[in-house]
Amino acid sequence: MKPDLIVIAHAGAARLLRRDPATAALEALDEVRRPTSVLERVRVVPDVGRPLDPRRRRLREFATVLARRIEAEMASGRFERVALFAACPFLGELMRQLARQTKQALRAVIDADISELPWDDTAHRVERDLQAADAEEAARRHRAAA
Repeated sequence: MKPDLIVIAHAGAARLLRRDPATAALEALDEVRRPTSVLERVRVVPDVGRPLDPRRRRLREFATVLARRIEAEMASGRFERVALFAACPFLGELMRQLARQTKQALRAVIDADISELPWDDTAHRVERDLQAADAEEAARRHRAAA
């Protein structure tokens, strides 16, 4: 069984982690930061009929960059599923930028900013939330089968 990709993000940075399915051990893979120069920025499409305010534009730019990175990692075939940990409004913007295929590979979407937690607390929180998401999914399948 392939490992899970764990993404812990906020509006300025994201950590990408690998979670071993057998041991639940987390391994840091990379960090992605919000573009700071004009050369790093991506083109974002504003909502129809109204321009984006600067804060929303920065959120959308980083969400686009991070979504592309997540999609590339998932397309590489190295990961089974992905779990997102981010707080709204960034989480909502990130979800809008993800392709449908990546959304289908989501194991959990957790509305929480855990980016500043110490490593041990992060590992505990990730494990607890993934177990809760798995239990919720099992209950949903059971209700659908009944």
